[in-house]
Amino acid sequence: MPSEQHRGVKASKPTRRILIFVIAMATWASSATSYAQSILGSSGAGFQTWTTADLNNNGAPYWDAVTENYLGDPTNKNVGFCLTGTGDCVGILTSVFVPGPIPFWGMTYNSAGDAQGAIDPLVYFKRAGEHLKATLQLQLSSKSTEINEFGWFETNKTGSALGPKHRLFQGSGVPPGSLTPDAVGKAVIFKPTPYFGYYYSDVSENGCLVYTLSTFTDPSCSDHNFAVFATKPGSHRNTYVIAGEDPPGCNDGDCNLTLVRVAPLWK
Repeated sequence: MPSEQHRGVKASKPTRRILIFVIAMATWASSATSYAQSILGSSGAGFQTWTTADLNNNGAPYWDAVTENYLGDPTNKNVGFCLTGTGDCVGILTSVFVPGPIPFWGMTYNSAGDAQGAIDPLVYFKRAGEHLKATLQLQLSSKSTEINEFGWFETNKTGSALGPKHRLFQGSGVPPGSLTPDAVGKAVIFKPTPYFGYYYSDVSENGCLVYTLSTFTDPSCSDHNFAVFATKPGSHRNTYVIAGEDPPGCNDGDCNLTLVRVAPLWK
């Protein structure tokens, strides 16, 4: 005798509702996770936790360095002070975006002992969705005509290739002051290649280029760097905060800090 399935009997309404619900949930999960970018780097690197108490300009983590970036006071304006709204960065970021001591990407860091936390020189990203939204949060400089350009570049799945660059935010140009830089608060929607990284151009040093994959950084900017922070590492709701920094000691005199927030488009 043929089974009900073979006789073409349809699933009951409650069963169909359950199936529809499961399919809808799966579709939502797929869509949510598709709007994500994951970070790739060196073996041994990962997201490291820190606290506001660790901000003392001792070079641990690597971005917590004296006179890394400042306007006036040479001690309290590196990116950590700006993320936490402390030191000389009080009031610089809006109340909407002061993320606090969110984890940074780097080598092992001992927050309790405030030690280690070296830079990972090979940082790039994998796009898992369609579009991302970049918002220019800060452009600090001691010279108004020396504002960095910021953008993304194409690479391959091993981070061993340097592809075309794509500008997101215009700087003040080379020579300095030849262009009008984009205003803080500007947002840009972009769709990077499956593998990509970020770059900035230091206009005060003839536009030398700094890459998150430091292998490709111009020798004249070899002491410049990036710092990457994450609001919710490992979550599809994560937002990255990308900081392009001048060298410790602010050797070139303009003491730049470019801070860009990169989020899934729906955020």
